[in-house]
Amino acid sequence: MGGERNIAWLLTDEGVLTEAGEPLSGVPFSGQRVMAGAARDGRVAVIIDEHEVWTCTRSRWRKDVSTDIDLYSLAWTDDGRVLVGTERARLGVVDDGTLRFLSSFDDVAERPLWDTPYGAPPELPSLAAGVDGTLYANVHVGWIVRSRDGGTTWTSIRNGLDRDVHMVVTHPTRPATVFAATAVGFHISHDYGDRFVRRREGMPYHYQRAVACFPERDVYLASTAMHERGEGAQLYRSEDEGRHWTRVSGLPDVVNRNLNTHQVAALVAGRALAVIRDTSLNVSEDWGVTWREVASQLPTVNAILVV
Repeated sequence: MGGERNIAWLLTDEGVLTEAGEPLSGVPFSGQRVMAGAARDGRVAVIIDEHEVWTCTRSRWRKDVSTDIDLYSLAWTDDGRVLVGTERARLGVVDDGTLRFLSSFDDVAERPLWDTPYGAPPELPSLAAGVDGTLYANVHVGWIVRSRDGGTTWTSIRNGLDRDVHMVVTHPTRPATVFAATAVGFHISHDYGDRFVRRREGMPYHYQRAVACFPERDVYLASTAMHERGEGAQLYRSEDEGRHWTRVSGLPDVVNRNLNTHQVAALVAGRALAVIRDTSLNVSEDWGVTWREVASQLPTVNAILVV
């Protein structure tokens, strides 16, 4: 495993698949629903059926946590711990077979302001870890929460940021750069989130679910639709940190379904992957300029995990 090998796994309703759509060998939960994942330094963690966390090191899988709580997102800390975002926008750490919730995250001052537009409790749909270890938790709906001390303390970051965040991502090589897909467009910060700016010129619509940046070149990708139902959904790219966006070529004229959180991935050597209509895998070999379908009628793909 490792980004230099340019490998991605598809996390689907029927297990982990390779880019070719074949089941990944050696997986003990084959055929089960894989909801989310995180990879770092040769280690992988995934969420199975919303209630289990499995980790893999040196090709050996282990079930670390089983719980009745709904689990949504994962991240690795610098010291090798697994953070888990859960229902009710809580954050836990895998600890000796249990999920231990972080009181410092529960006590974030802005928590009373967190909610959802549909009346359900808030959630943590994505987590991100910077190359320097800075941690970010995307609250839906309630901005982003950051830790710069490995998860000991947490602070809400909201200056210039829309509160309806759908995905937070850290730059692959620049520790101070963090960016986000929101309900009103692409937001980026170059100071660890102390201040965000919104950039969306060239996009006819602004509702975003997924964003990514290539490791070797500052080319950004963002899925954008008219609204949450996905009308007008398309994929856009930017070569100037989001100041200007152009629509990519080769995808269907009207995707008609959101490219969802974690369904767009930028790999090394200009390769990128995107999931269309949840079941069609598309690839680009030229930094996201042109695309072609490489697999169709897949089980529902919940996320692309670069390992």
